[in-house]
Amino acid sequence: MNNASSIMMQSITKRCSILISASIAPSKISSTIRCTSSIAISSWERTSHSKRVHYYCHAPLHPLPTIAARRLQSSPFSSSSGKPTKNAKKKMIPRKAALHLTPKAREIFRKLIEATGSEGIKLKYEMSSQHALRMAFKFDLIKDAKTELSFDDEGVSLEVLDDGVTPKPPAESWNDDLPKLYIDSGAFMKVLGGKLDVKVNPETGDIIPLLFDREGNEMDPNA
Repeated sequence: MNNASSIMMQSITKRCSILISASIAPSKISSTIRCTSSIAISSWERTSHSKRVHYYCHAPLHPLPTIAARRLQSSPFSSSSGKPTKNAKKKMIPRKAALHLTPKAREIFRKLIEATGSEGIKLKYEMSSQHALRMAFKFDLIKDAKTELSFDDEGVSLEVLDDGVTPKPPAESWNDDLPKLYIDSGAFMKVLGGKLDVKVNPETGDIIPLLFDREGNEMDPNA
């Protein structure tokens, strides 16, 4: 090695070095890391001494972010204002609605929303209030969509296209700001791809959800 090369290697070693020392025996492994700089040096050397093998890796080293910094980077909200940042997670618009609504259900929902001044209706899947240890589907009126809906709740349009029959697809209804039937995130996988109809209890006036799977069988919330 000439004098110039020797001087350059000494300079590199002073700026940044990582030493990982590994024993030949699998049961005895030790490692040591030294760093004096984060300057990128793409150089590998291998030397052997006695029964140990030494690997010298000259590479960029950057300090790991603190836990608080990682939380801030992963959060879609600003730490000061609590408002979504520019990099906030965006929801993908599906090709098809998660649930098919019968004309009867769509009409009742629209009339109910208009009569109550609600911003939508939510379909939920939760513990029954009438039967212990039983699950049930139920509807809730949404008075304030900003506080009562979560990111994972998915809306199904109550509108139809110009033919008066075809449901308005998500691509056209996703951001139209019109009242919708919202599927609670806890019920989404249970009802995905199904059909929703309703019946009205003649004694109480309650609207009861009727859900059917792709084969037309009525869904059992406890199945």
